[in-house]
Amino acid sequence: MYIRIHEILSGSRVNGPGVRNVVWLQGCTLNCPGCFNRLTHDPNGGRLISTDDLCEVLLSPEFPCDGITVSGGEPFQQPEGLLSLLKNLRARNTPPVLVFSGYIYTQLLDEPVRNACLPFIDALICGPYDRTSPSAYDRFCSTSNQELYLLSDRLKKEDFSGLPLSEVIIDDQGKAIVSGLMQLRSK
Repeated sequence: MYIRIHEILSGSRVNGPGVRNVVWLQGCTLNCPGCFNRLTHDPNGGRLISTDDLCEVLLSPEFPCDGITVSGGEPFQQPEGLLSLLKNLRARNTPPVLVFSGYIYTQLLDEPVRNACLPFIDALICGPYDRTSPSAYDRFCSTSNQELYLLSDRLKKEDFSGLPLSEVIIDDQGKAIVSGLMQLRSK
């Protein structure tokens, strides 16, 4: 199974509890006003990768981690690929998986393939980004209309408190990657 991705980042400290390896999936039609990850919206952007190869990268011994984060774009707009990725990660005894989604929880429950993904996710942060809604950083949500769902006992609510909100990482090619819940602004 193949999945379209935007970027992979190893060693992030702002995309969930602990040190995390992160993949941003490509494609999103939700168009949340104020989204600062618009480069991930084009469904034809990014690149295709097999879910087996993606697991190899995310779980590489070269980049040890405390967990895997799947973000986007909108991960659930590639539900079959997401399900394949999540099953593959679980089969490899991955550390806890966190998924970000702009859908509300009931929308995920109502669609069979999206719903099938949920047992393979340890924590889910979902709901559309709403720039007019106050932040909810105390529960690691960008805005207060978003919700944190713990779907297994591998992560606890307190694991999401006091986490850093943004980071800049310079990759091997000298490219700056800005990541996190809070967009960095220059003064």
